[in-house]
Amino acid sequence: MPIRINLLAEAHAAEEERRKDPVKRAGYVAALIVLCVVLWSVMLQFKVGGAKSELGRLEARWKAIEKNYQGAVNAQKASIDVDQRLGALYQMTTNRFLWGSVLNAFQQTMPGIDGVQVVKLKTEQTYVIEQGTAARTNGTTVVPGKPPTSTERVSMTIEARDVGPNPGRRVNQFRESIAAVPFFKEVLNKTNGVMLLSRSAPQPSADGTHSFVMFSLKATFPEKTR
Repeated sequence: MPIRINLLAEAHAAEEERRKDPVKRAGYVAALIVLCVVLWSVMLQFKVGGAKSELGRLEARWKAIEKNYQGAVNAQKASIDVDQRLGALYQMTTNRFLWGSVLNAFQQTMPGIDGVQVVKLKTEQTYVIEQGTAARTNGTTVVPGKPPTSTERVSMTIEARDVGPNPGRRVNQFRESIAAVPFFKEVLNKTNGVMLLSRSAPQPSADGTHSFVMFSLKATFPEKTR
């Protein structure tokens, strides 16, 4: 029986040992990991580039509609301002103070009070203006501002003289007669609606035939804010 001798067996064994070397296998694994990381990084770069492109497209679209949006917001603010002004004008026209009614009611105070002469009638009507605030935008919502207001202050001052017998006795009677007129009872201030401002001592008339007392009254109406 022939005997076969493999003279390269030792070389083959050494080669097989080198192939099974763990350091070499680790190098292959490391190379594979690096390759995967590089591929993943490339994919991320592509995604970032796509996101930037989408962001640029959205920004361009927003700039295109921003002008129309701002125009709509300004139009809404203007509409709110106009509505407030129209409401204030309507309130002013429907609630304005009418002096004709006051003077007509004042005529009703004269009968029944003999010896009182009205020397001067002064009316005063003033307005105190308070500035409002403009409408503002809170995100996508327009918050209405506070409209300006006007506070109306109305009063009437009466200067008169009591020329009757016992001058001065009719001062309170005349004041009470004004407060008792139904119109004044309804529209004057409920407290101190008619006040005595001044009252002089009895003094002789120019011809010396009688004496009189000068006095002044003030009728005050409630303040109204519009």
